[in-house]
Amino acid sequence: MHELQYIKPTSLNLFCKGENQVLSHLYKVIVSELHLVAYRYVKCEAEAEDIVADCFEKLLKMPNDRRIQKFISNKINIKAMLFIMVRNQSLDVLKINKNRSRILENIQKEFPMLAFNESLTNTTQSNFDALLATLPVKEKTVLTLVIDGFTKEEIVNQMGISEKTVSNLLCNARRKVKNNWVIYME
Repeated sequence: MHELQYIKPTSLNLFCKGENQVLSHLYKVIVSELHLVAYRYVKCEAEAEDIVADCFEKLLKMPNDRRIQKFISNKINIKAMLFIMVRNQSLDVLKINKNRSRILENIQKEFPMLAFNESLTNTTQSNFDALLATLPVKEKTVLTLVIDGFTKEEIVNQMGISEKTVSNLLCNARRKVKNNWVIYME
């Protein structure tokens, strides 16, 4: 068999008529070369294997009329076409990876990742609870309701006190929390 001829003309005709198993011989003969081409670009063995497999899959999914047009009418060398497909697919993978990296970098710049420390969160919550415990009952209740998202009108209705009293209790609670913050949060 000639070095550049991987599929005999009769086998190529069968492939163009939809006989996909003809490509199994070509795959066995050329896969290592295609893998090397892909690997030179992407520098990752798994990605290189995926690229080669994707290219053969595209070839297998090609409609019969398109196969006839390319390989019979236009006399395109199937080996050359596979090498070009692998190169282009490799370049696409590189471009996609570069774009993903750029996007991730931009996201990280916009939203710096904060480390989640559960023990710090638990300590902060217990310190805050201790801070709330120092407040008189009405101030603690008003502040807790505000933290939970209740409006002043809802607090007035729930506690049965005037809006002015709610404002005073909230003001006193915030002042005491601010003054004691350093003690309980360190």
